[in-house]
Amino acid sequence: MSAKELGVVALKSIGITAVIMLLFYRSIGAGILFPVIGFLVFRQSQEASQEAAKARLQEEFLHGIGVLNSSLQAGLSMENAWKEVEKETRVLYGKESEFYLEIKEMNQRVAHNMPIEKLFLDFAYRCRLEDIIQFAELLEFGKRSGSNWKKIIDVTANQMTEQQEAKQQIEVMVAEKKMEQQVMNVMPLGLLAFLQFSAWDYMAVLYHNWFGVICMTIFLVGYVAAIILSQKILKVEL
Repeated sequence: MSAKELGVVALKSIGITAVIMLLFYRSIGAGILFPVIGFLVFRQSQEASQEAAKARLQEEFLHGIGVLNSSLQAGLSMENAWKEVEKETRVLYGKESEFYLEIKEMNQRVAHNMPIEKLFLDFAYRCRLEDIIQFAELLEFGKRSGSNWKKIIDVTANQMTEQQEAKQQIEVMVAEKKMEQQVMNVMPLGLLAFLQFSAWDYMAVLYHNWFGVICMTIFLVGYVAAIILSQKILKVEL
């Protein structure tokens, strides 16, 4: 994670700790939860960053395979088709694109007589994305067996495009539910804050005593568990 991302994690951790200190315990002593909260926020942010990076790579890969397929159908060789992929990826996603950097390095090694199917297979195993691994293995099999690998690439590229379109449609369908989830995540905090500031006498029994600490800790653990569960339910796997 970059320094900027780590800074955001630190600010989130401080903010969440402050909310817990104020709403759940009304005590500065609850600050001892900061390391735990920081760790959880870091893990969540790291996973979100990785998922975003995988999504970007998946998008760039699918576009690149489309360019590759079109170039092959136009009669270019595999090596020249990959050069076209490099050019198109640079124009569309820029020099910092991870897929562009990989394709650029592959083409440089191909110029030194290294087989492109082996290079792409190595890239696929490093990025650990199922679609890329599947495509790399099919490419390597087609080149090794001498079969009609251009037809294999054409069929595979079309299947991957259809699968990605289906996934995007599902994500659009659950987008509203994700928004509802975010609202529901905040509502318990809003209700707790409202009760504290409008009916403090009623809530006082839950603060500054062991009974209240135990009750609030149970509520906090249940609240966090509910958020995690809701995120898993709405996570799209295709």
